[in-house]
Amino acid sequence: MENFKKLEEKLLDFLDSYLKLTKSAGFSIGVSGGLDSAVVATLCSKVAKTYALIMPTNSSNKANLDDALALCDTLKIERSIINIQPILDEFLKATGETTNLRRGNLSARIRMTLLYDHSAKLKTLVAGTSNKSERMLGYGTIYGDLACALNPIGEIYKSDLFEFAKYLGISQNIITKAPSADLYEGQSDEIEIGFSYAQLDAVLKDIENQKTKQEIEAKFDEKLLQTVFTRIELNKFKLSMPPIANIN
Repeated sequence: MENFKKLEEKLLDFLDSYLKLTKSAGFSIGVSGGLDSAVVATLCSKVAKTYALIMPTNSSNKANLDDALALCDTLKIERSIINIQPILDEFLKATGETTNLRRGNLSARIRMTLLYDHSAKLKTLVAGTSNKSERMLGYGTIYGDLACALNPIGEIYKSDLFEFAKYLGISQNIITKAPSADLYEGQSDEIEIGFSYAQLDAVLKDIENQKTKQEIEAKFDEKLLQTVFTRIELNKFKLSMPPIANIN
């Protein structure tokens, strides 16, 4: 993916079209301080009034909070900070002993509940921030971070988003940090999955380009392939999404 100017134009048109179609007042987005939400917030801010909710827990990385605030200041978008720890604690009391996966899912769904309430109050569209790599691998929470009214980056691989972010002028602090949903202390996307996005995307792109199984198996590590194919098979049901920008 090289023509980032053309890509930007298509995505801005996508956002503008849905805004006019729904007669909405702008966009609401959860800004985490990470790459995906930074790209989406940047795009949305070029189209219409954009509002950011920053929703940390007590264990969230402070650097992410700082980067989220700096991004909002740079884009001159309105933002509110809501610490979701008290809400999460109430859920955890009700569920009892839990795992990092369940805690992460609860956090993601709490954030989306607040985001949709914010959207209802301001008559805005909730902009999604799940990239194509996450969607294909099922790396996301249904009714959590996968929920949205529309998703401008749903057809862009994570590894391509790094370069697109540079084109958009997003801070190096955000671009160079390790990808993390920050769902619990020390969480890292690539450590959790077991491979870098560059490795994962190389396989995913070959699958999308309809390379034969033999061609793919000849190129990649067996464990990497097993991870990708297993995740795709187990998470096919997550691919049913709201409108996604067609960038082809």
